[in-house]
Amino acid sequence: LKSPAGYPDAWGTPRRWALDAVSPFEWMRVLNPVPNARRVVAALRRFEARFPAIGAVAPRVTWAGMIDTMPDFVPVIDHVAAVPGLMIATGLSGHGFGIAPAFGKAIAQMVGGEEGGHDMSRFRLSRFEDGPLTLGPTL
Repeated sequence: LKSPAGYPDAWGTPRRWALDAVSPFEWMRVLNPVPNARRVVAALRRFEARFPAIGAVAPRVTWAGMIDTMPDFVPVIDHVAAVPGLMIATGLSGHGFGIAPAFGKAIAQMVGGEEGGHDMSRFRLSRFEDGPLTLGPTL
């Protein structure tokens, strides 16, 4: 496992700091690492091989980003029992782009104390302590 240099959750990141000191979250506000040029070129070559009629492809811009995931690859959308009023909505990874409208509505309803009409237990924070739910027969 390797995080980019300076990434706020790298193994070497301090876990404690003085309250009047700059925290890792202040000096790294945007997770925007430099793209790996070799991987960009390799992806372009695979694309060109898959779509030969298009011909050579030259990128105008390249970008690399970080994706937040949970250990089980399922988002956490839940109130934090130990901290009243705190809600966590994280770990949506690349799926966040597609599911954001529905999750945004469900999260807003949860923050407002409403029942959203959806069973959100699969996304509970406590699953890392009490284990996953059984979601039906195993195939």
